[in-house]
Amino acid sequence: MTIWGERLAAAIAVVFALFVMYTAWNFPANGDLFPKFCGFGLIFIAGLMVLRTISSPAVFESNAPRIHWGEELKPLLITAAVIAYVLIFFKLGYYTSSALFLIIMAWLAGVRSVKTIAITAIITFPLMYAFFELFLQARMPRGILI
Repeated sequence: MTIWGERLAAAIAVVFALFVMYTAWNFPANGDLFPKFCGFGLIFIAGLMVLRTISSPAVFESNAPRIHWGEELKPLLITAAVIAYVLIFFKLGYYTSSALFLIIMAWLAGVRSVKTIAITAIITFPLMYAFFELFLQARMPRGILI
């Protein structure tokens, strides 16, 4: 990305933040606090982006970075896994979908040891069951498998 590309992205982010803040300004029951907080945070980050273009322009003068597709797709795969987890939560049940989610997230995080994942599951899921079902008496969704 070039210096002016970074500055343009920061300016667009500020405009978007101002739009969100203006839209949420009169939400009832203090519903405007979180959008305003996010807007101010985005404006602060945009300011840091512009400051970086002024303080260290050498960052933008290097050669074009190489794209590593495995690393570039990882956030999309994690997002897809979270969405799938939420969608299958009530169909498969809390504990079954959480076990699948644990395995997928461990794999996406780079854990390749089946032994490590199995030990984590063996320790984690009885503790989750004891905490939610016995201590909190929460009655988590059972689903079709449990």
